[in-house]
Amino acid sequence: MDILEQSGADPAPGFYPVPDHHKKPVERRWDGEVWLNEVRPAAEGTALPRYRRHLFHFLRNPGWKLFGIFVIALGAASALWATDRDAHWVHGIQLPVPLLSLISTIAVMSALVLFLSRRVGFDRIPADTRRSILKWGIASGVVGIAFALAIEIGVPAIFGAKPKDGAWPAIAGPAEETGKVLLPVILWLKGRFRLPREGYLLVVISASAFGVAESCEYAFNPDHWQPSRGFLEVMHPLLTGFIAAVAWQVAWKRGEIFTGAAIGAWAIAMFMHGLNDFIVLDGPDIKALGSISLITVLVMYLLQKHSARQLVPPDRVGSVSPRWRPVAPRTG
Repeated sequence: MDILEQSGADPAPGFYPVPDHHKKPVERRWDGEVWLNEVRPAAEGTALPRYRRHLFHFLRNPGWKLFGIFVIALGAASALWATDRDAHWVHGIQLPVPLLSLISTIAVMSALVLFLSRRVGFDRIPADTRRSILKWGIASGVVGIAFALAIEIGVPAIFGAKPKDGAWPAIAGPAEETGKVLLPVILWLKGRFRLPREGYLLVVISASAFGVAESCEYAFNPDHWQPSRGFLEVMHPLLTGFIAAVAWQVAWKRGEIFTGAAIGAWAIAMFMHGLNDFIVLDGPDIKALGSISLITVLVMYLLQKHSARQLVPPDRVGSVSPRWRPVAPRTG
């Protein structure tokens, strides 16, 4: 977790300026972890800082390093893959492709965590807790993989079918989105990582570990791998991170993890994931992965941002882009 930049502690609970739906400043209560729905008029003359867009801002250290690793690893993997892209199994000069695919996907997942941290403040989680979250997140990803494989292979087998037969690819959504949050939910029930940002980071890492493993798995089969997979595996933390951004915030306010909002977010993620996999795996051309998955990535990023922006601390409201600012709920 050393890629996270240190930026001090969160401001104390209280009322702070945020935009309303008309982009005018109002004051909203921050409880020290999330924004609440208590809103009042801002003092006369209050103004939110004007956002300054920087086209290549994401490349500031350590972003440029992650970008460089991604480009080099994916470029090398693509060049080796192109030597025999129709092979069913890697061979000869292609043997490094799985490792290179793994490295490129780790770079993408690390960049996503850095991107989110610069907005919601993962760096403000105590270092010891972050290290524990990293370990439990990776373990959760492993549990998710085992759970998903058991469902995706075992259930069709009960009916004498294979995982990719007929409509069976659609069960990947329920299986994988349940598997990736299974251990985090158990930990929440045990009293661990209940703070919204901690739970959010835990699930993002769990889903990232899942995506890294999947990227490496597909790379062993050149006829099912595409250079875009190194980036598109980011779909996993976007899908499951959306669940966490919703569920852990509501759980913080209500004291229970199984809420209507959490189940609704889980259902949306399952549907989007299952639809993506069904279209891609049922299609005649593996290249469909690119266009369909890009749409899924975009939709889930927008949904996750809508929920996760409620975790942006008061002192970062002025520095994040307008669409990441915690817009006050409508009143009256």
